[in-house]
Amino acid sequence: MKWWPTATPTDADHGEYELTAGGELSPGQRRWSFLLSLSSRPSNPTIYRRRAQRWQIRPAYVLIVSACLLCSSIALFTVDFLRLRGQKPSGDKGWLNFFKQLWPVGLPDVTDNWQNENNKAMNALMSCMVERTCKENQTSIILLSSEHFSHSIAGHVSGEDIWAISVLIALQEMGYTTIYAPKNDELARTYRRFPDLVKAVILEGADSKRCFDDPKCIKTPGHPLGVPVWKMFSFHFWTGAEHPLGNRWTLSPENYPILAPGNSKENFYLGYSIERTCVKKPFIPGDERPMQAYILAKQLSYFTDKNYMWKGVSLVPPFPLDLVAGMRNDTKGPSTIPDGINNLGQLNQQNFYEQLSKSRVLIGIGSPRLSPSPYDALCMGVPFINPIFNWNRDDPQDRNRWDTQHDGLKFQDPPYVYHVRRDDGEGLWAAVKEAVDHPIPRYIVPDMSMDALKYRLGILVEGDWKTPAEEILRERKATGKGKVRPSSLVRR
Repeated sequence: MKWWPTATPTDADHGEYELTAGGELSPGQRRWSFLLSLSSRPSNPTIYRRRAQRWQIRPAYVLIVSACLLCSSIALFTVDFLRLRGQKPSGDKGWLNFFKQLWPVGLPDVTDNWQNENNKAMNALMSCMVERTCKENQTSIILLSSEHFSHSIAGHVSGEDIWAISVLIALQEMGYTTIYAPKNDELARTYRRFPDLVKAVILEGADSKRCFDDPKCIKTPGHPLGVPVWKMFSFHFWTGAEHPLGNRWTLSPENYPILAPGNSKENFYLGYSIERTCVKKPFIPGDERPMQAYILAKQLSYFTDKNYMWKGVSLVPPFPLDLVAGMRNDTKGPSTIPDGINNLGQLNQQNFYEQLSKSRVLIGIGSPRLSPSPYDALCMGVPFINPIFNWNRDDPQDRNRWDTQHDGLKFQDPPYVYHVRRDDGEGLWAAVKEAVDHPIPRYIVPDMSMDALKYRLGILVEGDWKTPAEEILRERKATGKGKVRPSSLVRR
């Protein structure tokens, strides 16, 4: 016989139950039993004392258990947080695959195709934005609309191309995303895709003026995704202004505000650097080089044009020295190379650097003007002979009045740069002998270092150009002087 408690209490005060045989409690009986058990009081006083003792011990137990539960919760939360942090969101892989389809990289190992380079850059940008791993400046886009940028990665080596590749390398080392957009049609299409991410646009001066006049290119109330005029900067190799807003938005490769203050006082001196390219060539100590001088001339016509500096001067050295050059015959007649010069024919960049690096001096003849080659020479430890076209007859030493083949170097002194007046044969060979006898180490003009270029690029990209642009347009509108498009600059 088993005994079970009934649902009817016999003593409600003490919570004692009548025992009956057989059967289970009904749901209603169980509820009564539970409620009565909560309010029941034992009749034995000893039970009260024991229960009081239990309640004295119980808070310590509760505290210990609570602390254990808290620690366990913290540990589990930390483990889950670290695990989730290390995982990519479930949708990331899908987004990354989607971006790769939008910007497919067909030739991952090719670097001379601007469309391919654009897709690489956009893949990297979108990936870092999805994965939240973007590096400093990566979400800032610089649009390179001058064709010299796309030409530079394709291997072109004009002065403008060398300037462009230098700026490109600096921007990429600074972490900016560079996107090529040759010509205005491509520029307008590209800018519309991500206008808020574009910090600056570098384009040819003529293209900046055409964009300014084109309602499909420039930003207007009717074309809010157009290029703001204040974001455009003209890539201009020579002096003077070449931008709708004037000099301040005209980028210069040399310090024209100092060298040509007459028409370039407010130009933005961007400059360039041949440092990254030059230092890749091993340096040959001066006493290990052959007795060789290099003539700075790429074309045979340089010896017959009006800028030729050594008319009537024999180019046969009066002391043991071989003169070499790498020229092509661009004249209509037969090749007539001056006596004393060994023409190696037209050289590619690698062969030119090889010949230059083992020469003891670089001799200018008047053309080309402002060539980057003298900077290459100095970096390779080769002094430069810089011809002077014109000078102040009353004060021949006033360099501010000098007009030289390379004005960017007219304030440099021997043993790096030797300045010789035109047609002065005696002065020419004296300077050459001095340069040969006094070899120099590598030398990079301070303003032409990569760090100096990056500093100026930082000012260009991060500066406030909108405010002065608005002031110029307001002044033009008020005075009626200068070209004005009132809707070309709109506040966002």
